[in-house]
Amino acid sequence: MAAMDDPTDIEPGERGTGDVEPGDRPIADVEPGDRPARQPTRLERPPSDRYAREGAPEAGVRGAAARALGFAVAGAAAIAFLGGPLSMTGGLLVVSVVIGIVLGSTLRPRTAVAVGLAVGSVVVGLLGVWLFSRVEGGVLDPLTYLADVEGPLAPLQLLLAAASAAVTSR
Repeated sequence: MAAMDDPTDIEPGERGTGDVEPGDRPIADVEPGDRPARQPTRLERPPSDRYAREGAPEAGVRGAAARALGFAVAGAAAIAFLGGPLSMTGGLLVVSVVIGIVLGSTLRPRTAVAVGLAVGSVVVGLLGVWLFSRVEGGVLDPLTYLADVEGPLAPLQLLLAAASAAVTSR
């Protein structure tokens, strides 16, 4: 019996009755106001899930396409207004680059669609400039008018819109 009470016979990892560490209190020593140690809780989902899009991927594609189409129409209107009533020529280069950047970033992985929409937007805008000239009494066809008024800037606008859309969409 004396061998059982020997503190040297304790298995590794077990504590004997004489091994009381500072801070250890028996359960009966709990005082009012003492709180048990707080255990961390695991959430069902990470908190960042609340920011995840709930819609289907198709809805995101349709939404991006609708936004891109809206930007293309707005870009064409900007070119028509700036090139028509305001008679701007060189500044349309900057507008063409902005159209390409906006459409390229809106349609990020779809480079061909972004380039086509950017070039189409610039073409429609230049046709709007030509139509404004017709309202004011012009008689030239679109290609002759753009060659006379814009010169080499018209093809350069197309090139800049396409290049900026291609670079931005990658």
